[in-house]
Amino acid sequence: MRGRNWLVRRAEQRLEPRLGKLRHVAISRKIFWKALLPCLAVGFIYGAIAQFVTPRSSREPGYFSDIPGYVLVSALTGLVLWSLILLMGFRKLLVFDGGLATRIAQKQTTKVFPWADIDAATIKTVRTPEGSSPSRLLESRKKTSLGVSGPNALVFRAGGEFWLFESKEDPTALVIAIQQAMLDAGVPGAAGVAARALPPVVVTHRTSLD
Repeated sequence: MRGRNWLVRRAEQRLEPRLGKLRHVAISRKIFWKALLPCLAVGFIYGAIAQFVTPRSSREPGYFSDIPGYVLVSALTGLVLWSLILLMGFRKLLVFDGGLATRIAQKQTTKVFPWADIDAATIKTVRTPEGSSPSRLLESRKKTSLGVSGPNALVFRAGGEFWLFESKEDPTALVIAIQQAMLDAGVPGAAGVAARALPPVVVTHRTSLD
């Protein structure tokens, strides 16, 4: 199954007793290229500070006596910082037999949506022009974005609140997986989910979900 990495498998083992088998993994990602240079700069700053606080000899400071080593350690420090930022740029929405799950990195942060909590009639997909995003154009008194960024979004209402999963991927496979899982679970209104949600509605201006 595409996107079923170690993090997903760990969440799958944790959630399977409650939600059943995993059916589909939707991915939302954003690579923060603009953060690379600032992270490298911070790495070189820390490397320079380390040259002064940890001299090579107690008699002789030896500041920057090993330039290749300084460059290597500083660059690696910057890349480690950037990798930590990259972790924040990946989100997943898991489709199980019994519902949806997201924010799966930790047990305490995992958000679960059983099918009973989701209004099947509100499931839809939207697409926005390049340079914009559904979270900017879709308005509601209660709205939460679950993805990172992207022109496409799955939208649904659960617990009196609208939820958006933004992604650069085509949402067709996600919608079909949700509909089939709902049908198998006997959720009222599940038969019309794909027909209502696909193809995505193109949104070019601010639109209210309420």
